[in-house]
Amino acid sequence: MARKKESISSLSKEENAQLQVSLEQFHRIADKLHASTNKEEAEAALSEINKLGEATQVALLKALSKEHESDAADIALALNELSPNKSVRKEARRTLIRMEEARLYPQWRPPVVRTPVASIPVSHPPRFWRGYITRSREEGEVQIILCWEQGFDYGDVRMFIFLVDFWEQGLKEFINELTNKRSVETQVQRLRAQVSDITVMDITLAEGRRLLEEALAVNAWRRTTPHKEYRHYLPLFNQLVMDAEDAGEDRGLTFIDPNLEVDEIAATFVSAWSLGDFGLTYDLLANDSPLREGLERDEWIERHHSWANEARPSRFELGFVREREASVPALWLPSSVSSRGSSSRKEVEAGWSIELSETQLSGTLAEMPMGTAVNKVTGRHWFWTSYTLVREEEGWRIRQMTDEGARAQGLSTVELQERINGHDERINEILQQNPRGSENSEVSEELIWRIIHTIHYDDALIAHFPLDRTYYGDAYTRSIGIGALERAMVYLEKLARNFAEQRGSLLRQLAITQESLGEYYRERGMTARDGQFAALAEASIRESLALQNDVAGHAVLAELLMRQGERLDEAESELQLAKELAVTREEEALIESDLGNLAVDREELEEALRHYQRAAEIEPNFEGIWFKIGFIQRNLKRYEEAKATYLHAIEQEPKDMAAYSELCAIYMNERELGKAREIVERGLRNIPGSPRLLALLSSIYMESGDLRRAQSTLIEAEQIDPNNEIVQSMREELNRRLKR
Repeated sequence: MARKKESISSLSKEENAQLQVSLEQFHRIADKLHASTNKEEAEAALSEINKLGEATQVALLKALSKEHESDAADIALALNELSPNKSVRKEARRTLIRMEEARLYPQWRPPVVRTPVASIPVSHPPRFWRGYITRSREEGEVQIILCWEQGFDYGDVRMFIFLVDFWEQGLKEFINELTNKRSVETQVQRLRAQVSDITVMDITLAEGRRLLEEALAVNAWRRTTPHKEYRHYLPLFNQLVMDAEDAGEDRGLTFIDPNLEVDEIAATFVSAWSLGDFGLTYDLLANDSPLREGLERDEWIERHHSWANEARPSRFELGFVREREASVPALWLPSSVSSRGSSSRKEVEAGWSIELSETQLSGTLAEMPMGTAVNKVTGRHWFWTSYTLVREEEGWRIRQMTDEGARAQGLSTVELQERINGHDERINEILQQNPRGSENSEVSEELIWRIIHTIHYDDALIAHFPLDRTYYGDAYTRSIGIGALERAMVYLEKLARNFAEQRGSLLRQLAITQESLGEYYRERGMTARDGQFAALAEASIRESLALQNDVAGHAVLAELLMRQGERLDEAESELQLAKELAVTREEEALIESDLGNLAVDREELEEALRHYQRAAEIEPNFEGIWFKIGFIQRNLKRYEEAKATYLHAIEQEPKDMAAYSELCAIYMNERELGKAREIVERGLRNIPGSPRLLALLSSIYMESGDLRRAQSTLIEAEQIDPNNEIVQSMREELNRRLKR
């Protein structure tokens, strides 16, 4: 059988040919070695190899290490003993070590004069040398490097590199490398540079083994397969890691960043718990925390695995996490005592949600809160919890948990209303101030946590007064305000179920919410969930029409059908039914606009334009209609008409950015840069600080050749929103031009 040709990309064509010849003749060279009786004859047997270049000889040795024959080992030994090239001798020694791992040993012994036994180099068995780990256990992933020194003078190093994912993939990546100590130091320095914000610290073999056992337990529980290289080197892994007798001390370290703030600890706890990383959640509990229930770590994890197997937690979402202000003590304490207490004990609260299946095992977990609202379709539960944290040796840890959602259910109606009013007053105050600039993110966070608080208080009021529709409506409005469509859906369903006299209109509103939720999942590629909510939305609106046959219901159903793409004829039928029922000018304009949208979907632009123009005739102030007319005119290449229409759209809705952008594009295409700049500047007067308009203005300056003003304008846009797509696109283009 012909030998498979070896080809090394770093070698020249001639060197690869020499390599192939040497491989084909290594048995003949080995025969000469076996026949040699002295050093000179052995060296003569190797002469063909010694004539090759150093790179070719090294490549030959690497190729021989893959040959499972003693002749290959004999040649490696001969080169290790007799080669005049030091680099070749070192590579030959590595080749012999690789062969020993495969239980392949030389049969030939060099016929040379030996030095005294005391000075003969001995190939030592591996012994653990050093270990390193990224102190990032709180992220659910760590990188571990374990090294053993070995070889004739302990100059070689066996290095194992592991990437461990405690959330799902367990032993995610594995690299086995035979190297030297200098290369190990280089690898560690490179790792430190890559994770400059994470500490790389020493680890003992015992500690590395503990973490790797935990990672493999994740593989077993999640039914995922460890990395293929780990499986390939499993015997060597077991020998060096699992079966090692002298593994050193396990200091019991968690390898969690000790500098985490208390809010980060709480957020990590609930997210890790939701993701099934129960080892991390246990480690985030204080040593004396009652949440550990007196269980050892392995017992605690096993109990939670049993729960998770039934509850199937998924799709964790964090609403807010916030450190509470230190409470004022009831009794006066000396300042030294009070300050000491406040620095060693803190409180954090969190609003969060997760999808769960109902299971009786939930009642067995001490840290399991009560969901104050539950979406029966998705199984999502909403929680509000607080945590008391204490300082321990490795940082802040959670001692106690309070179920704030359940606690709110026990408040009186008066207390609940007072708390809601307090939050509402502060929310209105913030909105009236209309904060901008650097304060925006902090203020936004405050708004969210206050609104989530009030929704939980609404849940408590609903529990007290299940037949008072006011509280459902308040909870729905607040949920919509923070974009919590899935939670808003809960309150609409309850309203529709409990108040039959308005069930038709409530179901229509529910259908709109369900379709919006489906669109949310569609944008994230979750097609199954999108289809589920699309079907629910259609069922809701059809039931609504059976109860209340009106224009709005048919229009909503038509929009749902249009979004499904292949049901345009059904959508048109619904719009015609709506048209027959329309009695107001606004309803007539709505139907004409929807018929225009339908024509656009069918790529019938002239028909779409007629419907949009008819809508504008019926109701000239119909929202967005003039932009639609201008858009169709532009696509029909009626640019003069489009320009006039866009100008009218700007007069009608001066804060609608789309018309400015479209009109600017027309002027830019016509090289009317002055007019393009004029319209964008007009837009900025009406919509100050718009990053999109600033980016467009920067592009106009670029086209005008004024790169200095283009740069300053784009910097202003980046300061407002560096993640805006058009801002990033303009930055790439400007950088390209600046390099010319």
